[in-house]
Amino acid sequence: MTSRRLLALGLATLLLGACSDDGDAAAPTTSPSTTTTVVATTTTDPADDQPAVLIAGDSVLAEAAGPLAYGIEATGAAEAAFALGPDLPRDAADQAVWRAALDAHQPDLVVVSVGHWEYLEVLGDFAAGELLEPGSYADEILDPFADLLTENGARVLWVGPLVIDDAEEAEFVDGLQQDFHALADRRDDVDFVDADTWVAPEGFSATLPRPDGEAVPVRRADGIHLCPEGQILLAQGLLEVVADELDLRPSPSWADDWRTEQEPEPGGCAPDYQGD
Repeated sequence: MTSRRLLALGLATLLLGACSDDGDAAAPTTSPSTTTTVVATTTTDPADDQPAVLIAGDSVLAEAAGPLAYGIEATGAAEAAFALGPDLPRDAADQAVWRAALDAHQPDLVVVSVGHWEYLEVLGDFAAGELLEPGSYADEILDPFADLLTENGARVLWVGPLVIDDAEEAEFVDGLQQDFHALADRRDDVDFVDADTWVAPEGFSATLPRPDGEAVPVRRADGIHLCPEGQILLAQGLLEVVADELDLRPSPSWADDWRTEQEPEPGGCAPDYQGD
């Protein structure tokens, strides 16, 4: 799994680095892939002193990264990029790949979220007899990772993982979320937000009502990933937080503008999608 993680984040970093070199504006795109999703965003010359946002995390955050990056860059006052990092670094090789993404984008703010794959990694740690002592996950994984993200002055917005349909996994991941929240409580350079606030305010639901009362799909059939309208809900919530942090003024029409640039999915959300 480690080589898969390194390949995914390394590929995202290399491709985004290539996008940065050509200087041409490119519309943000998304893909439902869980392991090779790369969100290509517009980039600007670092010399323009615009704040940079690095959105980095798992495939759920990848789905919301398209509209989020679009909304950030639609302000005309910040740049955004995405790098896929399904789980947190465990060794020096993992850290080097994350550092490469940070060096490539030199972010002022890192928006990070992990869930399903981090859950599997922690189970693997336990099976190997690691991280069994109370507090060891924070001491050996979370704090070193936060140190890495912030070593050049960036702030971190840690997004708690969305509740999922699998109750057993959801309970375990909720325990991880408590550790993520505690990290923000003890550090001044990390803030925490709960993604469920916007996409699952009353617990997991495959649909949510529009303002007119019509139910629209927000979660895919695998019970983990986001339909396009779910992507927008999460992006809207995160954009408010990012805008407040960086003093940005989002365009009132950014979400509708983003929708018009996307290929519509069957039924508003591909019903047979189960992840890779």
